[in-house]
Amino acid sequence: MKKINKSSNKIQVRDLQLVSREAIGHIKEGEEEKTKTYSALIWTNKVIQKKDIEFLNDIKDLKIEQKTPLWVLHRRPMALRTRVIHSMETHYVDEHHFRLYLKTQAGTYIKEFVHGYFGRTRPNIGSLMNVTADILELDVESVDVDWPPALDD
Repeated sequence: MKKINKSSNKIQVRDLQLVSREAIGHIKEGEEEKTKTYSALIWTNKVIQKKDIEFLNDIKDLKIEQKTPLWVLHRRPMALRTRVIHSMETHYVDEHHFRLYLKTQAGTYIKEFVHGYFGRTRPNIGSLMNVTADILELDVESVDVDWPPALDD
């Protein structure tokens, strides 16, 4: 951990450690309550102005329904899952682009939430804005879970 932290100023590692198999089970516990924060660059087919996206900032704890994506059906059963978009924050870029910051329940399919994935995620950004929307960039900003246990220095 110290070697990694000394080797670069671009990343920092903390609490790097070997964990037991039973300790890994802890990360699965309470998975529904964990949250993740994302930043996404969104494209819209229609011209937008700042006022066209501002309403998204006011939406809190939006419940969405997502069918299991086609690309994971070979390893997961078909299911309709309810997920929560806790908050959204928009930053207008230009007439066809905006940056969307999302805080979501863990397990939410973000790309599918943006474009709707053939109607398999409802509501979605496209349906909320009455546009065709797509995602051009997606970054995970944080995974909000207090694990692994802190190490003493």
